[in-house]
Amino acid sequence: MPDRPPDPTVCIVGAGPAGLLLALLLGRRGHRVTVLERSPRIDLARQAGAPVLQPVTLRILERLGLLERVRAGAGEIHGGDVYVRGRREAAYEYADLPGVSVPFALTVPVSTLRGALLEALGEVPGAEVRTGVSVEGLTGGPGRYRELVVRGAEGTEVLRPEFVVGCDGKFSAVRELAEIPTRVLAYEKGYLDFVVPAPPGWPPRITMHFGDFYLLSMPYPGDRLIVVWISSEKRVEAAMGAPFARLAAELSRTAAPLAPLFPPQVAGLAWEDVPHRHVRHHMVRPERWLDGNVLLIGDSAHAMHAFGGQGLNTSLQDAVWAADGIEGALRERSTRRLREHLRTRVPFVESFQLSQRTALAPGRQGGAEPHGVPLPDFMPMVMGQPELRSLWEGTPQETAR
Repeated sequence: MPDRPPDPTVCIVGAGPAGLLLALLLGRRGHRVTVLERSPRIDLARQAGAPVLQPVTLRILERLGLLERVRAGAGEIHGGDVYVRGRREAAYEYADLPGVSVPFALTVPVSTLRGALLEALGEVPGAEVRTGVSVEGLTGGPGRYRELVVRGAEGTEVLRPEFVVGCDGKFSAVRELAEIPTRVLAYEKGYLDFVVPAPPGWPPRITMHFGDFYLLSMPYPGDRLIVVWISSEKRVEAAMGAPFARLAAELSRTAAPLAPLFPPQVAGLAWEDVPHRHVRHHMVRPERWLDGNVLLIGDSAHAMHAFGGQGLNTSLQDAVWAADGIEGALRERSTRRLREHLRTRVPFVESFQLSQRTALAPGRQGGAEPHGVPLPDFMPMVMGQPELRSLWEGTPQETAR
């Protein structure tokens, strides 16, 4: 008998949704996969915030048999309305969009998504999640095959996987240890989200308001709504330092359709009674996403602002093309397919990051065509990158597997 268990084929660093999804995809294809998580346990307690998962991402979960499990703990969105400087300029229904496979979006707490992925991963032979394990080093130099040095409760060990995948966030230890030059830039626009009760009969829709600020409301689990406000950091900090009623009054005035969200019993709440988050976002731009046998995906490769709601969506979609590319590399003994995916993926993601920086530039009042407000390109956000859409949609064989 061997002295130690065999090394995994793929080591994934970070047990966030993207890392767990990649492990599930590879594990179901028969590969030995180990997910390494620095925290001593994976916290599945619900916290404030619930990213919106667009139909393209929900299609991925549907193929894996996880959609209904996630849907049960989510807020459902059937359509949306776009307002520019107080005037409604567009409306859409997900069911009417051409080529859409799942006719709705969901606001999903990250804990709900992680729980569903962990449960599914627990049923896959050869897949494991190890908590309380930190990455201490990568052997070898840039562009070479790397072994992984990790430290856990039983001490230090060396793992020798075929691939090391960094899914460990915008300040990625894997990226740093791989010595991949990276720009990490903080956005200067402030971000605040908070949760309020949904008024009776409130429709299951997103409302987007563009002006000298960005305001978004959408369904949240439990008959509530989550409101996202992006403005100057100075305005956000001032709002946090004043009574909640002052912000409620300002938003009711500048975005009149949302005024019903702030009746006196809500507007009169103290901040400590309103679930909220004040978040600082960063843009991450590594010089490369693939270095030897080290691959970066998700926030490790391209952290972005919440504007446009694409951070989690792009990360989960990354897991799909990464699984396809790693599968090809293991079968062909070549990274050809991975490099082909990257040639397509990197420019697309970086162009979206650039559009965010342009829209959120300090002092920008919006400049719209024809209203002076830069509106994001909607269809790629809902349907995913067109060039890789076949991967998101999958095939009957992949769905069955």
